[in-house]
Amino acid sequence: MRAVNLLPPDTRGASKVSAELGAGPEAKGGAGAFVVLGVLAACVAGAAGYVLAENTIKQRTVDLAQVTASQTALQSQANQLKPYADYDSTAKARVQTVRDLASSRFDWEQALRDLSRAVPADVTLLSLNGDISTASGGSGIRSAISAPAITVTGCAPGQTEVARLMARLRDIDGVSRVSLSKSASTSVTTAPAGGTATERRNAAPCGVGAKPAFEVVMFFEGDAEAVAATPATAGGTVVATPTPTPSATPTATPGTAADTSTTTQQGATP
Repeated sequence: MRAVNLLPPDTRGASKVSAELGAGPEAKGGAGAFVVLGVLAACVAGAAGYVLAENTIKQRTVDLAQVTASQTALQSQANQLKPYADYDSTAKARVQTVRDLASSRFDWEQALRDLSRAVPADVTLLSLNGDISTASGGSGIRSAISAPAITVTGCAPGQTEVARLMARLRDIDGVSRVSLSKSASTSVTTAPAGGTATERRNAAPCGVGAKPAFEVVMFFEGDAEAVAATPATAGGTVVATPTPTPSATPTATPGTAADTSTTTQQGATP
């Protein structure tokens, strides 16, 4: 096979060195174009990023303005409705206060009514003292238990009647215990003839002769926790000093006004 030279006629005779020198500038000029294209691409990407960031900032600014306007409108509505909310809260607080006071108040009216029904007709009460705790004062047996209690003093024809009184007091609703502080015999020889009717009744409330003078304390321990939250101004002391009525005979003494309301139970036994 015969070799064929495919080079143009004008370059067939040139040397290899001249051919390399002619091709050198073309190789160096191609790298610069790629650098320029890279720089242009970077500039385009930066410009696009800047535009996107600026658009995002503008959109977020618009959203913030809308949210601020909505918040202002809602705050205005809340301010207009605030008086109604305050009124509702105040009403609920007052109702709760009334409920707390009602649940923590000791029912003196019911206790005194039950006491008046329990005292026998032949027992005379000279004094009555009611308080809700030992902080109100008191001594002896009363100071031993910090609970609502009623202390009654009086006289009776005999020790049997004192025991009957204690049994009846123990049956009163809410009474947890009945304690006898004293029951000493007091002798009255003759009833005074002078003085006012009240002075004569007080001088011999149970008639002439040896009569036991007693002091009994009724405790309502079940109501101790209920009255613990009662304000100090509501926890005062109930004191009553009844005036005994004159006795027809030494053995029968219809005592105080509380005794008068117990005539329907004179025949009851403890």
